Amino acid sequence: MYTHLRLEEVDSTNTYAKQHFAELADGSVVSAYRQTAGRGRVGRKWHSGDGLDITASFLFKNLEQPFLAGAITGIAAIELLKDECPEISPFFKWPNDIYVRHFKLAGMLSEAVWEQGKIACVICGIGMNVNSGDELLSGTGQPAVSLFSLTQKNFNVDFLIERLVKIVNRYYIICQQYPQDVFAKWREYNRLIGHEIEVVDPMGKCMRGVFRDVSPDGAMIFETDGEQKLFSCGDVKINAQSLDFFK
Repeated sequence: MYTHLRLEEVDSTNTYAKQHFAELADGSVVSAYRQTAGRGRVGRKWHSGDGLDITASFLFKNLEQPFLAGAITGIAAIELLKDECPEISPFFKWPNDIYVRHFKLAGMLSEAVWEQGKIACVICGIGMNVNSGDELLSGTGQPAVSLFSLTQKNFNVDFLIERLVKIVNRYYIICQQYPQDVFAKWREYNRLIGHEIEVVDPMGKCMRGVFRDVSPDGAMIFETDGEQKLFSCGDVKINAQSLDFFK
């Protein structure tokens, strides 16, 4: 049976989960009221207010494809948002962000724990802006929103985390039997497929092209200058003026 470990303060829920994964049951979650050194991709910091936002990490010990950890967590987050805030229209921005229009609402970071040359556990951390105000959001270094800034309503963070935990574990169970169904839903929420975007590769090169599809291992199929490329990592930039996010 999975456990939900709710911490008052921690440097990073992902770091804590990695350090204690052996003693935590499969499907468990570590969440924190205060996170002092939250991490995003490529060394970025995740800013969140004390008790204002969701900071949590899920442990998956039975995934054959590690990218599915982010898919499961992201699907659950979007379904939570659709239930609690039906007036907004969230979507995945590949590889691991949740956006509303051209604003970032949540981000995920998946990390593998290796033992004896094999993946023993995949940990997916999620940070979601819930009750943060404009001052905190402006310090993120990119256009960002919170549920509060979108709806002008305050939310019970503990309630949202508990609901998220239940949805994540439901999809984790489904994924172990029908991973293709989880992949299909994750692909469905990747609303940028078919649109023109900009991609910055790990070397910092920026390319414009069309997001054609996602491969079975989660990589982006990107077409530029008539050539298709596969990206397993990189940053996607979207043009707020060129996309109809409410179509």
